[in-house]
Amino acid sequence: MGSLGAPSAIDFARNGVSLVKIADYDFVEAGTIPRWPLGISAAGRVKVDALARFIAANYPYTRVEKFCAMIGHGQRPPSPQYSDHRDLERLLEADLIHDATAETGIQHFLADFAAERGIPYICVSTTPGAWGGVVFRQLPGAQHACWSCFQHAMHDGIVPTPLADPAGMLQPAGCANPIFTGAAFDIQTVSLMAVRMAVSTLCAGHEKGYPSFDWDVAVVNLRTPKGEFIAPQWHTVKLERHAACHNEIAHSTDLATPKAA
Repeated sequence: MGSLGAPSAIDFARNGVSLVKIADYDFVEAGTIPRWPLGISAAGRVKVDALARFIAANYPYTRVEKFCAMIGHGQRPPSPQYSDHRDLERLLEADLIHDATAETGIQHFLADFAAERGIPYICVSTTPGAWGGVVFRQLPGAQHACWSCFQHAMHDGIVPTPLADPAGMLQPAGCANPIFTGAAFDIQTVSLMAVRMAVSTLCAGHEKGYPSFDWDVAVVNLRTPKGEFIAPQWHTVKLERHAACHNEIAHSTDLATPKAA
């Protein structure tokens, strides 16, 4: 529920998704308010609590299930509110998984989890400085490209790498990890495309639903290689299964039948 996930959750509620499950272990810090959607009044609150209250107050037809969770986290005692062993299946029981973690290991796990259960998976990330971003969709079924196929396609140049600010990471005083820079209005260019893809995927096969996309990857650049501002330039790819991909979890023909949206 960071700068990509939090506005996405609000957009899902704003546009009528009946149930949104949100997961994050973090709390809102005042320093990140310029790119977090709820403003300074949320500072100090647990992110999932702040978002759940906001959605309940403003979009009452959307129900929110909140999980104060970091999937697979083993560096501190399990939260009394969440444990993978007890709660992971309930968290991920859904018609679609929308992954805004931008963390490779979690992306790999969630994509395989979705493939095993026959549900769509979408991941979204931006680059340092928010010079660019990428959205990827994995559809259920052995014939479709999986997250591992996507990684091969990025490596081979089939999917272009979005531009990044070479100086777009900062080490704040007292913080153990560097954070990326970027303006909210640039980041939301990426998150909005991911929401569009998710809604399109959920509406597939429904008469008068949101139109279907015939591509699975969208890459955007918001700057030139020199850092000059440009209008968003999107490049889309209809991704096929990669010949070098041997992900048996995603490409097995014996997996669960895809769920209806």
